Amino acid sequence: MLERYIEKNIFRQVYLCQQLYQKKEITLQTMGERLNVCTPTISNDLDVLRESFAQEIISFERTRNTCKVFFDPAYPLLELTQRIYRRSDFLRVLNDFLIGNTHWSEIAVKEFLSTSKIYQIRANIFDFAKELGYVSSKQEIKLPEKDLRYLLLAIARYTGERSAVPFNKMIASAAEELIGYVEDHFFARDYPKSEREIIVLGIQLSSHRARKAAIAFSTKDKTCAQQTPLFKLLREGMKNLNSTICANEEELFFIYSLFNARNYLCNNLELLQKDFEVVYQNHIQRYPEIENLLLELRSSLNISIENELLLKKAFLPFIRSTWGDMQLFQPDLIYLLDQDQQMIYQKVHSILETWSATCQTTIHWNDNLIRKMTLTLDLLSRNTFDEKIELYIVAASDFNFLYYRKQLEALLDDHFLISTMIYNSLNEVVDDTFFCSRRIIVCDTALYQTDLGSENTLIFPASLNSIDKTCIEINQLARPYEKA
Repeated sequence: MLERYIEKNIFRQVYLCQQLYQKKEITLQTMGERLNVCTPTISNDLDVLRESFAQEIISFERTRNTCKVFFDPAYPLLELTQRIYRRSDFLRVLNDFLIGNTHWSEIAVKEFLSTSKIYQIRANIFDFAKELGYVSSKQEIKLPEKDLRYLLLAIARYTGERSAVPFNKMIASAAEELIGYVEDHFFARDYPKSEREIIVLGIQLSSHRARKAAIAFSTKDKTCAQQTPLFKLLREGMKNLNSTICANEEELFFIYSLFNARNYLCNNLELLQKDFEVVYQNHIQRYPEIENLLLELRSSLNISIENELLLKKAFLPFIRSTWGDMQLFQPDLIYLLDQDQQMIYQKVHSILETWSATCQTTIHWNDNLIRKMTLTLDLLSRNTFDEKIELYIVAASDFNFLYYRKQLEALLDDHFLISTMIYNSLNEVVDDTFFCSRRIIVCDTALYQTDLGSENTLIFPASLNSIDKTCIEINQLARPYEKA
């Protein structure tokens, strides 16, 4: 929802940056269709990106309808998109307003904005608040504390602006310690750097806001959380910290929401499956109405029973983030759809709205996260898998790993054996010291690095949409490669 109020050029440039960083090459026409603009507009946005990141871009090649960019991996994607988001007048003014500055003339001076511009943004902020039902009869904006926190957290994440979240070294250290405790005691979870940064930022926000305003959760939400192993682990982990980071019980529920909504990895497939089974039981199987929603999605989208595990994998993080009705402002990458996927999105959105009305829930759905789930549902509705096989896979998430694994099993020749180890970095698996035999690696395009192959190693970059083509390439090269 927040995305609809951000300046359109900022939104486009962030999306293009994300696509180029992850996929290396884009088609201007496709980007234009997804962003609902003409290709000259996309070309202009690409020129802005090229100029803005002259130091960070290693190579930039553009034809009439394609653009290929290689960024220096020393610069994380988040750092680049934050620089773009910081140019958003709307986000900067909204942040000033939310932390208590209601003097628009002062904000205008601070942000170097004209009077007409600041009052246009003020009108947009009120429209944003009205859409959420936050404007009182006295025309005052009143945000529930938990919504205010997640909105501040989203802005801080997108822009890197931390004025709403003062840094406290002791709190940050204790937060990292708590993450480590969960990782050590919950099936060897591994929260990636980008995910743990959100948790640490949220815990610092909790410590800061707890002194200013109380946060409250419903009895139903509390009961749901208290039944989960994650909540019990957090409560136990708090006792072992060197610094106090939780002011009261309600703040513990807020911290639970931070962990509960974030994604994590694990490089052991057996432990990952055990983790999944426990979390699935506590968030879906325990609640028949949620399990019915999953069944409705599978039935309406004609997803094969063979893809049930992958469907559950796609659905679980989405439904986890709805706990406490805190999904709306969850920060994430931008996900956009083509025309066929838009049709699936409309169906999914309709199913969610109908289900919400039937169950009388108060969930505010996050359109971007619905689109994210739609992309995976589209893949699952279009693909079935028949056989099993094996090789090395480097993937950014467990869903990607499982999806690649299914496709490789179905499409590769039967002399391959897919490793059950989940690698999240190409560097983990390219070292010939540990792998003396010849081998093939399928690597997420976002994690792919050039020149890491060797005499014993062939590396194929792949994406969820291109893995079929990658399988064909591997089949064509596999036999001569093995005989070399």
